[in-house]
Amino acid sequence: MTEAVYYAVKRAKSENGVVLQVVGDNHPVRVLPLPDDERTVYVSELLSQTGVLKALGYVEATLFRASSESISGVRMEIKMERSKDSVQPSSDYALQAGDRLMVSKAANPAIEMLLNGIVGN
Repeated sequence: MTEAVYYAVKRAKSENGVVLQVVGDNHPVRVLPLPDDERTVYVSELLSQTGVLKALGYVEATLFRASSESISGVRMEIKMERSKDSVQPSSDYALQAGDRLMVSKAANPAIEMLLNGIVGN
């Protein structure tokens, strides 16, 4: 975790927000506010409402939940559907203040399946 990410997480936690970290983006670390009301925001909502899914197409994501026991946070794997363009309901976590969602572009799942078939995986 870089210094910028560390301070973004601290800021997000104190301001009732979350950190969106998009690997390879021009602005890779953003602090986004959570709603002031009691409405819950899920990982899938964040990915779609920020335009990350539209921009990257196929993604891999990991949620890091803020924790006093780990400086980088507790790692929570986000399972994507086979198409890699939506979150499986079982890992569509409700976001909490100080959470960090790290997202990166994934390989096209059709090409990945084709290569796995050729290689024999």
